[in-house]
Amino acid sequence: MFLRFCHAAIALLLSVLLSSCGMAGAGFFTPRKVYDVRDLTVLADVRVPKAVIIGTDSRIAAAIAATVPRPEAPPVVLSVRIGSYRPDISPLNRRSEATVTVTAVSVIDGSPVAIATFPVTSGTENPDFEAEALAEAAAARIRSLFVLSMPSARQ
Repeated sequence: MFLRFCHAAIALLLSVLLSSCGMAGAGFFTPRKVYDVRDLTVLADVRVPKAVIIGTDSRIAAAIAATVPRPEAPPVVLSVRIGSYRPDISPLNRRSEATVTVTAVSVIDGSPVAIATFPVTSGTENPDFEAEALAEAAAARIRSLFVLSMPSARQ
């Protein structure tokens, strides 16, 4: 009898805890702000290879072209800055890193509406693809942040 009482008390306690988590966490998750990205500009430090700049620009431009316009979202232009580039940070494989700052600027009034700064790290076994791997890592992160579509492989 005592064992059944303990089981019932534990079940009741767990159900109260789980239900309180659901109500308390409801205010913590706000939906992501979606923008209608129209165009971009990629800027970089002098030390950043040209292949990283061109690769990032072309990948994000293709993602913008593949994304269906959202008329209800505020129109923005992205300014992407690639800085603090460090090639070959790992002695075992070709790893590079850079710091990327993305600013979404409003098309309507020219004011910045969103800013994100994040590190990007990529690695490859082939030194010929080191810059391309870093460009893809940066572009993938930007596609994720601004809800851009992945372009099809047939372009």
